[in-house]
Amino acid sequence: MRCVLFCLLFSSVTVAADSTEWRLYKADGNTRVEYRHDADKLLQVRAETEVSSSVSAFLHLLEDTANIKRWAANTEKAELLGQPDRNTHIVHTYFTAIWPVSKRDMVTQSVWQQDAGSGVLTMQVSDLGGRYPSVKGYVRMQSVKGLWTLTPLPDGLLRIQYRGQADAGGKLPHFIGDKVALKSMFTTFSRLAATLPQYQWHYPDLQEPALPSVINKH
Repeated sequence: MRCVLFCLLFSSVTVAADSTEWRLYKADGNTRVEYRHDADKLLQVRAETEVSSSVSAFLHLLEDTANIKRWAANTEKAELLGQPDRNTHIVHTYFTAIWPVSKRDMVTQSVWQQDAGSGVLTMQVSDLGGRYPSVKGYVRMQSVKGLWTLTPLPDGLLRIQYRGQADAGGKLPHFIGDKVALKSMFTTFSRLAATLPQYQWHYPDLQEPALPSVINKH
């Protein structure tokens, strides 16, 4: 299952006023998260990290929905709704919340493709929430879209980049949703380095360079 799981969730940070320039939220080691707002004050986020991993491992990680809570901050569960073809997945993702904020959910379609020459994999995420009925107890997120870019680097490293946006929906003020989204994104990206080593086996038909033995042993 391919999914974007990093658009929302609940904690506290300070977000500056609207800007067309990217602003740094937080950086620590190889992990960096930046943000800006569009003309409608909708938060846009981009995040990046580098980890010892294969591209295959990242795809396997996204498919392991039973363990999603171990790495994707404040997610409750994810369900596969459909798979029109090998590279396309429709996923329903549920997010936790702390009272009095309501739980959120989203329905997305993710389509990935890989450049045969460079091995770079891109994954486009689009919002399908309007095509599926709402779920009692959850507020449906809106305007969800994103782009993942996975770039193999020398010495078995993988650069993972994400850029996207989502409207939390409901009556949640934008400034609260912004705080939630940024901390959730940073926490999730920070967990990837510790989680991905558990998924190091080849993904069918995926092009990848030879990997160091420290990765291949998995």
